[in-house]
Amino acid sequence: MRKWLSVVLLLAFLILPTPAGAQGGVKLKSINIELWSEYDQPSMLVIHEFTVDEGVALPVNVTVRFPKDANLTAVAAVAESNLVSIGYEGPETQGNWQTVTVNVQTYAPHRVEYYQPLIREDNTRRFSFRWLGDYPVEMFNVAVQIPVDSTDVASEPVLSGTGPTSDGLHLVGIASRGKLKMGQSYEFKIEYQRALETVTKPQNSANIQPAEPVGSNTEGRVSIDNLPYVIGGFGLALIGVALFFYWRSTQTPERKSRQRRRSAGSQDEEEEEVAYCHECGTRANKGDRFCRTCGSRLRV
Repeated sequence: MRKWLSVVLLLAFLILPTPAGAQGGVKLKSINIELWSEYDQPSMLVIHEFTVDEGVALPVNVTVRFPKDANLTAVAAVAESNLVSIGYEGPETQGNWQTVTVNVQTYAPHRVEYYQPLIREDNTRRFSFRWLGDYPVEMFNVAVQIPVDSTDVASEPVLSGTGPTSDGLHLVGIASRGKLKMGQSYEFKIEYQRALETVTKPQNSANIQPAEPVGSNTEGRVSIDNLPYVIGGFGLALIGVALFFYWRSTQTPERKSRQRRRSAGSQDEEEEEVAYCHECGTRANKGDRFCRTCGSRLRV
């Protein structure tokens, strides 16, 4: 009985769809990879755009894989010729890769954008993009954009249609491959030389300039020309406060000691003013001229 139960469970496991099987049911009409090197960051901006084939029933989940050291920046879809941010699951780390899962509702292009570091050795820049064949793809395109001052450009496969862009800041080239089967990988590599470290399209924050030249009279500017004098004056003030409190600490005990001496002197004076009768020895009160006991005249 247990043997038959094990066989049934094994068959059920084989029949039930697995993630790989579900993934295999998705077919992509196209994948367009745009690589913008040193564009607005000193790294590679990767734009991974895909379109689901019209023969696939929607909605459907599409998982996009990208390297672990990449920084995801956007997930969007084209809606009425505009890019609109959409929800997604992830990113999740799987070995040397990250994945995001997009729930595709339309046959419009969907896009995943991220930055990935360039490999640098002196003036040499290297970068490679690899597609692992997660889905069958009808048409796979790679478009590369590098700074126009780049030299000794080499790529594998070789780029076609290489030339400068209309803005004169970049060189572009294209590589294409058709009908990639599921599990069939595709790799693109590029290498070039460049002496400069500047990006071709600085971010808006880097382009902010002051409305007028900054000078000594600019509002909100703090000058440090007189800083030594300020520090010196503050130090002298602290020394003065310290001396004042020291003087007070030395004066208070003297005042108390003087009061104690004054009190002791008053007591001595009172003791000196006390008189006794020389006849009978009776103590006389202050101001007495005659003894209150025997009537003898006091010797005051």
